[in-house]
This record gives sequence, C-alpha cells and structure tokens, in this order.
Amino acid sequence: MDHLFLLRTQAHELKMRQMVEEINLGRLTIDQAMAKFNVLTRHTVRKWLDRVRHENFQRTDAMNQAAKQPPPTLVEQMAHKADELAGRVKQLEKELEQSQLQVRYYTTVIRVAEQELGIAIEKKFDTKQSNSYE
Repeated sequence: MDHLFLLRTQAHELKMRQMVEEINLGRLTIDQAMAKFNVLTRHTVRKWLDRVRHENFQRTDAMNQAAKQPPPTLVEQMAHKADELAGRVKQLEKELEQSQLQVRYYTTVIRVAEQELGIAIEKKFDTKQSNSYE
C-alpha cells in the first residue's frame, strides 16, 4: 500500500515539474498549464513555480559557494601532508618510548628473577654453543 502511495506522489511531482518547465520555457501560460495539467487553482501553480525557483536558487548558490573556494595550491597540499607526517612521527615516537619502557621493565623482571631463583633465564650471546651431538 505504501509503495502505491509513493508511486502516486512521484507521478504527481513529475507532472508538476513538467508543468513548471513548460511555463518557464514560455510554451504555456499559467491558465493554459492549469487546463493541460488539470490544476484547479492558480495558487497551486504559483506554489510549484516558487518551489522550483527556490530549489534552483539553492542549487546555484551551492555551486557558487563551491566555485569560490579555490582548490588548494601545491604549497598548501605539501604543508598539509607535512602536518600529517609530523603528527605520525609524534605518534611513532610515543609508541617507541612505550616499547622501550616495556623492554626495560621485562629486562628488569628477568634479572630480578635470575637473582632470586638462581636460574639463567636470558640466553648469553657471547658463549659458544656446546657440541652435544658428537
């Protein structure tokens, strides 16, 4: 049922927009448009004319606003990119600092555990491997 209502509404709007277009192009007068499109009052025709003019004004205004803002220059683009990269560098520096603190923490925990338990947890890289396979 809602689908049928939507189709009727769209058909009515299309009909009204066609009427406005023919009036704006000078093909029909308001009285002729009323007769052709079965509109009962001039008020309805004027309301549709005003509505379409307002929509066109808004569209034109939006296009003019977009045209007034020039595209960013190469220098502006490079400055924006530099700002992004500087932010990324700060973020990475913060992450690096946090990682270094974690490494220091874990190293300290391992050394304390080695001292208290008397077990070698860390591998000594300066010692030679034993040849237990021979």
